[in-house]
Amino acid sequence: MDNAIGRKNMAFGFFYLLVTTVTGLYLADSLVDGITGLSLTGAQRAALASALLQANIDSILNVVAGYFLCRLPFVDWFSKTVSLLMIAGALLHSGVMYMTGFGLNNFVLHLAPVGAFLIISVMLLMGVGVISIRAVK
Repeated sequence: MDNAIGRKNMAFGFFYLLVTTVTGLYLADSLVDGITGLSLTGAQRAALASALLQANIDSILNVVAGYFLCRLPFVDWFSKTVSLLMIAGALLHSGVMYMTGFGLNNFVLHLAPVGAFLIISVMLLMGVGVISIRAVK
């Protein structure tokens, strides 16, 4: 079994958490002080706050999924599929919300439910995978 697949998700989750937290701290500080050239509306600020929260949740879910992929004996194709869908789901869900918060093409906001659906489906797949694992004596 290849543990590198789960490690990719854990590394992505920690990196994504770090990037979004630093971005959130920078934006919170600069929006309060008004030191940046960003002119954001109240709705855009709310979207960025929501994106920060969702990104934190998505990154933690990636870390947890990566841990389970490393520890449980899943089939190789299943592990690769789950890994790819978790990373894509996080980027489509909270990454798109960040783009919308900055006012970059509001039409991409329609991709956020796709990312949420990917994450939910992966969690269901992981649940089915855990239930289907048989204990070895």
